[in-house]
Amino acid sequence: MIQNKLLKWFDVNKRNLPWRHGRNPYRVWVAEIMLQQTQVKTVIPYFRKWMKKYPTLKSLRNAEYDKVLKMWEGLGYYSRCKNIYNTSQLIKSSFPNNYEDLRKLPGIGDYTAKAILSIAFNKPYVAIDTNLERIGYRILGLKSKTNLNQKRVIKFLENNQNINRPGDYNEALMDLGSSVCTSNLTLCSKCPLKKDCRAYSSSNPIQYPLPKVSKKIPIYNIAVSVIEYQNKILISRRENSKFLSGLWEFPGGKIESNENAHEAVIREVKEETNLKISNPIYIGNIKHKYSHFGVDISLFISKPKSIINLNINQEFKWINLKDIYNYPLPKANHKMLDILKKLD
Repeated sequence: MIQNKLLKWFDVNKRNLPWRHGRNPYRVWVAEIMLQQTQVKTVIPYFRKWMKKYPTLKSLRNAEYDKVLKMWEGLGYYSRCKNIYNTSQLIKSSFPNNYEDLRKLPGIGDYTAKAILSIAFNKPYVAIDTNLERIGYRILGLKSKTNLNQKRVIKFLENNQNINRPGDYNEALMDLGSSVCTSNLTLCSKCPLKKDCRAYSSSNPIQYPLPKVSKKIPIYNIAVSVIEYQNKILISRRENSKFLSGLWEFPGGKIESNENAHEAVIREVKEETNLKISNPIYIGNIKHKYSHFGVDISLFISKPKSIINLNINQEFKWINLKDIYNYPLPKANHKMLDILKKLD
């Protein structure tokens, strides 16, 4: 059984992570949601800041959503923040401690439910993330990612679960996969499981499993305008169904193939706000990469002489520029603000 070797290694080498101090369900849950598709080093400062502001489920439940979203700003995948907030409104007493009830909550899938149950409630579930999966493939010597091999890996990891320390078992495999048995580096000499690992006996363990071919991310050309009227600027909130949902931004959108940036920003502002801008002035360019795509933004400033009724189907605010940092914004908009500062 690999569990004894693994846990002995973990007791000496486990990472000192803030969510491992006081493993109450609330802390474990917040950490697991933040860690979804996000690196540990990125999450650590956000988690610490979050727990200082919202140390309990009740404090989060009583908070205003915009302030919670502002706390999340920059962490990405903003639907996670909305799911955390919505879940806090649903849990009125104790945190659910069974799989079925956890799965009913927004944003809690199979992995997250099992991680919470094993780490916070010491229940014998195996929470299989990419680290655990990779270790399973390498120990079993499986190269191809097929449904059959996936079932073999899951069965192997579950059969080796330590029922007395299920949370430690999961975290030990996570730590091993993040520091010793990584996707692009194998420090086999430091691995407590090397004698049990078929990939170790091969000439190239990093090929277990075969890596995915990375795809080139698309780059979208965007035109955006800062709209200034009577010493205030216009911001709009992104719809909940869209990427970066709930964040505030300057009006704009994609440049079509048959138009230039100047034409696009006039059209996009009209479609989005119902405002007609006639002479937007170009003030700079911003490039930014998100997880699955990039944007190349042409930034304009417009100063209309009069304002008609704004589009009633979208939420807008006229604010003082100095107050904009009180609102949760996409990272690309922070780069736009850097350009605006240079104009002062």
